Amino acid sequence: MASLEEVLIDITALEVNTMVVNQITGDKFIPWEAYRDIYPISPTYIEQQGIHESLRDRYIELRKNLELEYTLLLSDPTSEFYDPTVLDSATQKNNQILTDPTVELEQMQSRLPDPYSINTGQKALALKQILNNNRFLRSLRKISELKNSLDNRNKALHKKQDEHSDVTSEVIQKAVKTDIIYAQTVIQLDGDLINRYSEEILDHPHRDLILQIHRDGVLSGQRQWREMLEFVIELVQASLQGIRKALK
Repeated sequence: MASLEEVLIDITALEVNTMVVNQITGDKFIPWEAYRDIYPISPTYIEQQGIHESLRDRYIELRKNLELEYTLLLSDPTSEFYDPTVLDSATQKNNQILTDPTVELEQMQSRLPDPYSINTGQKALALKQILNNNRFLRSLRKISELKNSLDNRNKALHKKQDEHSDVTSEVIQKAVKTDIIYAQTVIQLDGDLINRYSEEILDHPHRDLILQIHRDGVLSGQRQWREMLEFVIELVQASLQGIRKALK
């Protein structure tokens, strides 16, 4: 039943993002590596890594989102990680991430296990449990994908800047047209439809082609989504019929 619940959570919405990338890598999603690479993000880390100034806030936002997801797990009574002290009034000052989306990362007290200081079996087990949690993994995967896009764009921006050192940062940003989500469509199970388009798509030389690819992706995604919904409905109906027969 738990696995069925996870499937139901995953299919409550369809999200299609269209992005033009400089290259497609064959890198696989490895939870440990993704977590290890996202955890240390901070203003100091960003400065040391030489992240392009136009991307720094977005890196920080990724790290805050990871912290938020874990804090939500800790504050959820149905979660295996539930910690009732998280929402105690005495600890509210440490939970600004839940109530203030503008809180600075350096002002937060991180609750995430530090992957760089696993010096006991207990700490290793705690991190392993988190990385085995489906809800946390879904968020980690998406955050990791966004970070990979930012990493690629960061490289492209620095490369372009090195080639044109006399050009302003704003011009460089407009010149690099890869690793940007140009179009996003979200379809909710209740029928809500949300379309978002990046401002950069307006003057992109291949705007019409990108939008057509996005439309095709949405149509394909809708077909697969419907098939998944029909499969789950049939599965639930079969389970209910089995229960009724067993009760007779």
